[in-house]
Amino acid sequence: MPSAARFLLTSSEHVPPSPPPEPLSVDIDLVVILAALLCAVVSVTGLALVARCASSRRSPGGGRPQAPPDKGLKKKALRALPRVAYAAGSEGPAECPICLAEFEEGDELRELPQCGHGFHVGCVDAWLASHPSCPSCRRALVVAAPPSR
Repeated sequence: MPSAARFLLTSSEHVPPSPPPEPLSVDIDLVVILAALLCAVVSVTGLALVARCASSRRSPGGGRPQAPPDKGLKKKALRALPRVAYAAGSEGPAECPICLAEFEEGDELRELPQCGHGFHVGCVDAWLASHPSCPSCRRALVVAAPPSR
């Protein structure tokens, strides 16, 4: 048995060592220059985007045409909308979709004629003063008059 161990030791001594790997021929200066150029391009692009965003926020309308604001109903039209007293057990929701308070017996509600949705009078009047549509379904409350010939 000792001869086998001796054979392994002697045979490994006669194997020439492998040559060292070739060093990479990449110049470190070139890598640093390319990295600096990449950082510069990314920085300039980012600054250009920030400047563009800031200038569009400063200009009125952001360069885009704005839709005219919704005009609500006039007081006369609001008063013409029907009011009903809430009765427990009546059809429809049991709470005001605007303020989320439950309707109580005898509460005065305004029922919108086009869609039938009901709301507390104070809640829906505040909405309709600035919007010409139902707060729930957005159906228009005032139909435009046909053009005269």
